[in-house]
Order: sequence, then structure tokens, then C-alpha cells
Amino acid sequence: MKAILLTSFGVSDDMARAACLDSLAAELQAAFPGFVLREAYTSNFIRGRLAKKGIHKDALPEALERLAEEGGTEVYVQPTHLTPGEEYEKKVQTAVESFAGRFPVLRLGETLFASEADYEAVADFVQGEIGVPEGGALVLLGHGSPHQHNPVYERLQALFDRRGRRIYIGVVEETDTPDYGMVRERLQKAGVTQVRLAPLLLSGGVHVTEDMAGAGPDSWKSRLEGEGLQVVPLLRGLGEYPAFRALYGEKARRLLGLQ
Repeated sequence: MKAILLTSFGVSDDMARAACLDSLAAELQAAFPGFVLREAYTSNFIRGRLAKKGIHKDALPEALERLAEEGGTEVYVQPTHLTPGEEYEKKVQTAVESFAGRFPVLRLGETLFASEADYEAVADFVQGEIGVPEGGALVLLGHGSPHQHNPVYERLQALFDRRGRRIYIGVVEETDTPDYGMVRERLQKAGVTQVRLAPLLLSGGVHVTEDMAGAGPDSWKSRLEGEGLQVVPLLRGLGEYPAFRALYGEKARRLLGLQ
């Protein structure tokens, strides 16, 4: 049995999960019909919330163990994590390494941001699918890490800067950068009055509806409006765009050795 094990942080919101991860899983299964498609969620919190609703999602070690018991011969673990951060290192890499020797073939795919070509592809997607408002700026809000800075955001920002685009990246985690103050300074230097605010996150959820676009005083939307800017938030997670999901299809194709 050959299997693609689609591994994600997880999404608890039913609509966001259907539009993002469920759609991606269905597309990968259709693209690679000779493989069994399985899923795993790395977030204990998300799996716990889903369990309360009667929805079971395996952790990655559980999914790998199940495939081993079923006689899996080739297992290809494709993560949907955007960055090779702590979640990926501790819950994906470590789990896959612990199953070394359990399958004739066990391979781990890349996170979304792995090579320079990945950065170029994401930048092309952002400019083509989300876009910069005329005379304004686009602010992309990522998650960030509570433990250590992830250089992915700086690298993507540098690419947009080289392209001369008014696209600025911030993160939710207050201990990480680029933080709100850094983004505000960039907007002030650009002299823009209109901002399109969009998530640099795979799926929607509280980070989008509350931290980014919420009505409370601490949301990025409220804080930017407090600076006198006109703000239009876009609530779609990146995984809700077919063109973005296609990037994972290419990742899976390389993982399977099909290109």
C-alpha cells in the first residue's frame, strides 16, 4: 500500500476546515489516485476541540502506526505547515524519524517555504490573487513564533521590497517580529491611507476573526484605523484559494518523485 499522509497543524472551525484542508485532501487524492490519502493533525488543542464535536483526527504518530499495522509499503508525509518552525521540527520531523525502518519507503516532504523558488511562487500568488489596493498597501499577518524568530517572514518581506511592492508582513505573536510597530512605521514611510489586511495563514480562525479583523481595540484592524488608515480586511485563509493549494500539489509531486 502506498500512502500520502497530509499533515497539518489542524483547523477546528468546520467551514474553514472544509474550505482549506478538506479541499486540499480531496485535490491530492484526485491528482494521485494510486495512493491512499490519510490525514494527521499535529495540534493537540485542535484535535481535542474536534473530539468534543465527535470528529477524530489522528496525531502524526497515530497515523503512521496505523499505516504500519495495515502493511503500508511506501509512506510520503506531506506537511502543510508554512514554515519549518518549532511545530514542524518537534511534531513532524521527530515523529517521522521515530518510524525510521518501519516502512520500506518513508519520506518527509518540505514545508511551503523551503527554497527560493517557493518564495517567488508565494509572492506571485499574493500579487496575483490578493493584490495591492490602488494607492494603498497590503498588510499580510502571519503567526510568528512565541519562542524564537522565524526568518521566513524577513526573507519574504525582502522579496517584496526588491520587487518594489507596498506589501508589508507582520505577525500575531508579540514576542516575534515583524511586530505591529514595525509595520506601522513602514506604512507611515510609504504615506498610504488605505490598507488591505489579509492573513498570511493557511486557514481562518480566531487569529483572523479576532487578532486581525476583530472589533476589539487590540486587533490589527482597530489599531490601524486608530492611526487614521482606511482598512479593508480579507478573511480568507490562504488555503481557501485554489491557486495556493496548487502549490502543495507541486510539493507532493516532487516528494513522490514525479518531477
